[in-house]
This record gives sequence, C-alpha cells and structure tokens, in this order.
Amino acid sequence: MQASAFTRTVITVSLDGQTAEEAINQIVSQVSSGSPDRPWTWWRDGGVDPNEIVSLNLAGGSAAQAMTQLTRPLGWEAFPIPGVLLVGRPEWIDRTLGTLVSSAKPESVDLQWPRGTSSTMALSAVLSKAENRRLKLQDGSSEEATGVRWLPHDVWPEGKLQKVDPWHVASLMLSEFQMAARRGTPLARLRSRDESLPDGVQFVEATDTDWKDVKFLMNYPMEDGEAEVRRAVQSVDATASFRSGRDPKSRKTTLRVHTIPAGHRAALAAHWNAAPAPAQIAASGREATYDLKLLNKPADEVLSQFAGAAGKQLTIDDDAKLRSQTLVSLDAAKQTLSQLAQTIALQANLKVDWGEQVVRVSLPLDQPGE
Repeated sequence: MQASAFTRTVITVSLDGQTAEEAINQIVSQVSSGSPDRPWTWWRDGGVDPNEIVSLNLAGGSAAQAMTQLTRPLGWEAFPIPGVLLVGRPEWIDRTLGTLVSSAKPESVDLQWPRGTSSTMALSAVLSKAENRRLKLQDGSSEEATGVRWLPHDVWPEGKLQKVDPWHVASLMLSEFQMAARRGTPLARLRSRDESLPDGVQFVEATDTDWKDVKFLMNYPMEDGEAEVRRAVQSVDATASFRSGRDPKSRKTTLRVHTIPAGHRAALAAHWNAAPAPAQIAASGREATYDLKLLNKPADEVLSQFAGAAGKQLTIDDDAKLRSQTLVSLDAAKQTLSQLAQTIALQANLKVDWGEQVVRVSLPLDQPGE
C-alpha cells in the first residue's frame, strides 16, 4: 500500500539545471509533508551519480508522475517500501528487494546519524535502537561500534529515517557492500565477537542470482488499471498470483500481488501509470503548499502552470503580455500556489488577481503599457 502516498500527493514542480539529488529531495519532502502518519525519505543506489543534471516541469500532477518523469531519462526507477523510496538502477532495485529482510514482528523506529558517520557506527545505531539501547552519535567516532567491525569501512551522508523497520534499514546498509542477511536471522546476530563475518550474513556474488526468483507479497491500491497491472506482472512472471480485496481500514479496493522483484517493479510502474490524476486538483492546489525552485523561466509560463495546477484559467491582459515574458527565478518553501504567483508577479512587475475560477494577469494600476 506504500504506492498510494505518491499517487495521491498533488505536486507542481519546475526544475531546470538542478541535480537529481536536489530534485528527488524536493519531491519526497512534499510527499512526506502530506503524509503525517508516514514520513518519507529515500535511499539511493550507490552505483548512480546523484549530481546528474535534470529538468522537470509538472503542474498539478502526482508525485508518482514526477518521480517517473525524473528518473526515466536517467535509466533509473523508484520503488517505495515503508517510509523509504528506493531510487536507482532497475537491477539494483530488484536485488535490494530480493534480499530485503523484514522484522519477524511489526516494528517501527526512528533513526538519525550525522554526516560523516562511519558505516559501522550507522549499523550499530540501528542495532542499538532496535535493542532499546542508547548510542550517542555526535560524530563518526564518538562511540565504539561494538560487534559490527566486520562491516567494510565507508563514510555516510546524514541519515534521518522515521517510522521504519530496523531490519529494512540494516538490509539496505548491507546491500551497499553487496551483502545480505539470511532470512530468519535475528537482528542481534549481526553482531559478532570479533571482526569475522557473522553467520547470518553472506556476500551476494555477481554470479548469485537467487534473489531474482524470491517471491513476496505486496498490496496495491486499485482505483483503475487492475487489468493493466495484471498484464504487466504476467509479462515478466507467468507464475505470479493475484487476489482482489479491500483494505480493512480504508475499505478501498486492493490487489494483492505475489511475484518476484521484477514483477513488483512492473506492477508499480503499471499502477502509477494507470492511477487517475489526484482527485480535487483545484481544491488541493489551493490548500497545498509547495517547495519550488526554478531559474530563468518566462513569468507567463510559470503562472500558467500555477493556474493549471489549481484548476483555473489564466488570462493575460493585452498590454501585460510583453512584460509577462520577463524571466523570473524562484527558491521558495512551503508556499501556496497563490503566494508563489504573487512572488512571480512582483519580480515581473505585474499584478495577479487569483480568482475562484480565473487567474488574471495585468499591469499595476500606476504602470503604463510597454
């Protein structure tokens, strides 16, 4: 059911010349801000370059559409597990899903470590949190990473994860070094008495492809497109199984899919593609707030996107059309579409009337036409 957070989040983005990391941060933060019961972060494939330059223009679409349009030109994909969006190469996502271990009992923890933390300290923090022990992480070496010295050394960026399964995070950490835990291994077994590899951990060799055939179950919310999802999955896994039902909490229709990692990637892609545009776009556009960065865009183009996202019609007075082509830039956080429009209008020396159905752009009363 994790996919629904990205299909229901209405988003307006205009990105040009930003890095992929900056763009994904912006999209995921908007999903997180709209999901108070499920904060979101993302985990990047170590084999891709986060500094790839990207461009994206989307008005009033879903975060799922934004992520798809952003990652597809790079040859990447995105896949949500509880609280964490995996982003990277398709084969990396498949291997990560195929080796992912979940806690034996439902468990949810908050984890945080500062930039520059060593890999051993970060994993030790996960284990300590799961064991309800305190481990101070003021810097990367302030505490001894007891029992995890077997993990290869690396220096990690800042981490902040909320309401996540500790085994999921430990699995992701191991995957950074082509390692995986054996299923059924207690989390505490990731500690060893010396620097030798624990019995519960194994290397995933390049020749090892068992993870490709690991089947697991996921639920997908279905409003439309169930037939498309079934066909997409069966195209890569003819033995996949399906079961339609209803989510006990929301009572919405769901599709239970039991398939291999590549089958789930196909299911998600089909689900995101078939999902209807977020309901009540006009209302959502008026209520939602956005983090938005753009550079040297014509004001009329930007205002048109804002109006479209809010389900409104844009009209520009004849004497304001020339000035509306002024190039504008923006770096704003937590502003409504109306507030963003006023900021753009101020830069271009224009007046914007944000009406119920029409957004009118004109010259200020004391300004003559050009």
